[in-house]
Amino acid sequence: MNSWKHLSNASTRELLMTFQSTTHPDRDNAFYALVDRFKSDLLRFCEVRCSGFGQPPSVAEYLVDNVFAAFARNPLFDFANAKLKDDNKAFLVYLNGIARNELTNIYRDQKKKQEGKWSDGLERIVTEIPPLPKNATIEDQVKYEVLQELPFTHRVVYLTYMSYENMGCYLPRKLQKALREYLGISQPTVRVYKKEVLDRFELALKGFKFIKEE
Repeated sequence: MNSWKHLSNASTRELLMTFQSTTHPDRDNAFYALVDRFKSDLLRFCEVRCSGFGQPPSVAEYLVDNVFAAFARNPLFDFANAKLKDDNKAFLVYLNGIARNELTNIYRDQKKKQEGKWSDGLERIVTEIPPLPKNATIEDQVKYEVLQELPFTHRVVYLTYMSYENMGCYLPRKLQKALREYLGISQPTVRVYKKEVLDRFELALKGFKFIKEE
């Protein structure tokens, strides 16, 4: 997407005025020009901030996208409120402020996921065993066979929990409730079923290793 290139020499102030005008024919191009101009400096800032929060570089890149998306939704920057006289530095400081807020939101979401309090409204009960990948390990193949032999209730409990735990999250409480109601069981029973599945896995893997060693 290079249609914004004709704006590459425009000042930051001109680009912002163009983007903040909802009827300007070059509005979208002005936004892309701003992104191109500030993305490198913003990424460096985000990498430093993310490192301080123990986040990997991939989160910094995600954060940059979030910052520009947030600005696009609410392009409220006003030079009259800026403390710096240099337009480029003033706008970058503004973007950095958005980054700090967005990173805090990311961190809070991660904590909520770890505590089972996070929800994006897309939670679902998993009832179908996903297909084995072509490069599945022997351990995966053994677990796959065990899952196929399990009672439906045990299988659903395990698959639903694993779909979230594999992402480093606890099962959202809203989904825990939905799972209990779907299967007609209590939370203690859910825990028992989950443990029984893990015990079956362990027993099957021990049996496989025993046969292999003979």
